[in-house]
Amino acid sequence: MSKKYHVRERSFLNLETEMRAYVIGVVEDTRDIPNSDENDWKWGKIELSLADCSREVSFDFDLSTPEDRENSLHKIRKIADVVNAVHRAIEVEAESINERQSFKPATQTMSASA
Repeated sequence: MSKKYHVRERSFLNLETEMRAYVIGVVEDTRDIPNSDENDWKWGKIELSLADCSREVSFDFDLSTPEDRENSLHKIRKIADVVNAVHRAIEVEAESINERQSFKPATQTMSASA
């Protein structure tokens, strides 16, 4: 039986793909594995790795016990909350900087022509 996945994504994080930054997300779908094959469904592949151009971090998500599943869900929810908050903040900052750069104060224009 071939493996199935909920998520199986690898992407570069920069527009210039020769730069090293990347994200890898993998969550194996173990729902069709028979209950008798506990080692196969209990230890399905889960990977979340992030890298910029010089550092890498990987997160572990253990689903083997009810406590581990609760902790792993808490962990991924917190990561998602923070990533989404940073995303919104970067959008606001990028827009603010774009607006500032399009505004040229009259004093700068006058002194530049003098």
